[in-house]
Amino acid sequence: MAQASTHSRVINHVAVSVADIDAVVAWYSKVMGFQLIGNKIHEIRRSETPDAPIFGIYPQSLNDVKIAYMSTGNGVGFEIFEFMNPSHTQPEKNFEYNRGGFFHVCVTDHDPESLVARVVEAGGSRVGKMVRAVDEIKCVYVADPWGNILEILDTSFERLATAAAK
Repeated sequence: MAQASTHSRVINHVAVSVADIDAVVAWYSKVMGFQLIGNKIHEIRRSETPDAPIFGIYPQSLNDVKIAYMSTGNGVGFEIFEFMNPSHTQPEKNFEYNRGGFFHVCVTDHDPESLVARVVEAGGSRVGKMVRAVDEIKCVYVADPWGNILEILDTSFERLATAAAK
């Protein structure tokens, strides 16, 4: 049997569940520069569109959801969900670095300290201190106002990984 070839796949998008989609869209637009695609937040109700694709993915208990599609600087999507019915539940706002699953999203900025200042000014917080990850590469963690962790690197992931592999 022939083995299927594999290739490196690109990240298409990252999704986050939030309690207030309007506030999150506004914050990520202002602070991170992400753009709301179509300038619209979509609300999908099972009672109005029972055959909507989302209702084929999620269980019968989902009846109403808002979704915003945002674009980042390199075209990776940032998808925001506000589950309305049943409503969103908020986890503790602790930096749970040791819990399973995804625990941060990383953005690249040539001036991490300046971006940290913008995050804090806009209601977020700094997590730990700025460190030199490898070869003078700057790295710092922040939290948005809802406790989601963002890493800020001053270089690309490829450069970081190459420097770390030396």
